[in-house]
Amino acid sequence: MSWIFFTALSVIFRAIYGVMSKVLSSRLKVSAYTQATLLLLAGASIALIASPLLGGLNLDFSGVSLVAVLLVVFGQGFGNILYFSAIKNLTNSTTQIAFSSILFFNTFLSIVFLNLSLSFVNVIGLFLLMLAILSVVTGKIEIHRKGVAMIVLSAFLFSIFQLASSEISKQVGAATYLMISYLGAATVIFGFKWKIVLRDMSSEKKSSTVFVPLLTALPSVGNFLFAYYAYRSAPQPAKVAILLTSQVVLTVFLSYFFLKEKGHLTRKIFAAALVVVAAFLIKS
Repeated sequence: MSWIFFTALSVIFRAIYGVMSKVLSSRLKVSAYTQATLLLLAGASIALIASPLLGGLNLDFSGVSLVAVLLVVFGQGFGNILYFSAIKNLTNSTTQIAFSSILFFNTFLSIVFLNLSLSFVNVIGLFLLMLAILSVVTGKIEIHRKGVAMIVLSAFLFSIFQLASSEISKQVGAATYLMISYLGAATVIFGFKWKIVLRDMSSEKKSSTVFVPLLTALPSVGNFLFAYYAYRSAPQPAKVAILLTSQVVLTVFLSYFFLKEKGHLTRKIFAAALVVVAAFLIKS
């Protein structure tokens, strides 16, 4: 299948996850460390169960870049901590505007570290993608400096995670990649904040600590899995990371239906159409 098809599926699942992460944040009344840890452990459990269907786990890391593994683990781990810490204090509109900075980070880091070359047509596509992201965001915008700064830093860490994922996808199988991303990141967070995580888990209802993170992790795993296949098949994997930022538009669009963030439907449809055009130009 075409890498652009896998990228589109990854964007869809990431948008669903974007909605579900807001649900997890509001339903699970624990610290951001525990929210992130439970989500990642749920993702690791799903990956482990699905591993036989994905070629199985391979624990031979002799040909794997240790730097890429560390970037994936720490980018995913600390990116989630900052994201869940911030969204408690921000409206969805503010969150999506701040998180759209990942487009800049992905582009800049790809040019500097992955030797990404962009044609004039690609640059126009990037401009249209940013226009789509900014135009789709509506509602109450709050200048919460700490929250916005945390989301921007989270976007930077997730950008590192995505670009490191494009590197490691060439070196390990799908199941191994998912376990590194989820279990590795969960281990990092737990290692730093294990007392808080254990305290939260002992006080929270057991049904909530299992059911909500599991439902949230399902689309997250879908996002990572299809992104993995897109990275492996794309001639320039960095373009996959850039196109994945279009999830901001789809997340806001889905929020219209599932989080009752009504209004400006025409603008959101227009933004979605812009994303399609931008994807075509960036793909070229």
